[in-house]
Amino acid sequence: MYFDGNGVQKDQDKAFIWFRLSAKQGDPEGQCNLGYMLAHGFGAYQDVEKAFRFYKCSAEQGYVRAQFNLAHMYSEGLGTEQDWNEALKWYTKAAENGSLAAHYRIGVMKEEGRGILADEAEAAKIYAECAEIGHPKARFKLGMMIFEGRGVRKDPDKAAKILAKAAEEGNPEAMLQLGKMSLSGEGMVKSENNALKWFRKAAARGNNEAKSIIDKRSQ
Repeated sequence: MYFDGNGVQKDQDKAFIWFRLSAKQGDPEGQCNLGYMLAHGFGAYQDVEKAFRFYKCSAEQGYVRAQFNLAHMYSEGLGTEQDWNEALKWYTKAAENGSLAAHYRIGVMKEEGRGILADEAEAAKIYAECAEIGHPKARFKLGMMIFEGRGVRKDPDKAAKILAKAAEEGNPEAMLQLGKMSLSGEGMVKSENNALKWFRKAAARGNNEAKSIIDKRSQ
């Protein structure tokens, strides 16, 4: 309540006190929330090592958000030594407990070979599963893998449809790619006007590459 001002005046100092009391009683939600505040320096001070310990206590009790955050700490080496095996272990636990974000992160690890052997076919499968549930970043990733023929059969037409859906959901990288495809005519009708439309949409959402392309084409 105090942390986000839900029904009371927002007060991160009070939120920290209540989360700490809850965490000391072994409550996994309180431990996770306290870990989050410590990780980001909200309400008191920043201490990523303590944050890691509270996330771990919470995650070991099966709290999904803590499992995801703990995996992130392991993957980035925050508050502990970087350990990709542990990151994968906790992302997997979180995904098994229903975390779509964790399932997506496993896909990224498998696509890029982060700490594990790359497996583009498995990554594409995971992205497809996440996209089906509505994960816009996964939809973009899947579209690019299909466009480039990585882990799946190359199919620019199919890729264009998937990327268009990601663009509709607000993904600026998908908008940028649709602009490039409109220029080349691969998977889409070749059209400079359509390309500029997509570049402008991407630029409006802060995509610097799209801004650069627009600037160069207007010179």
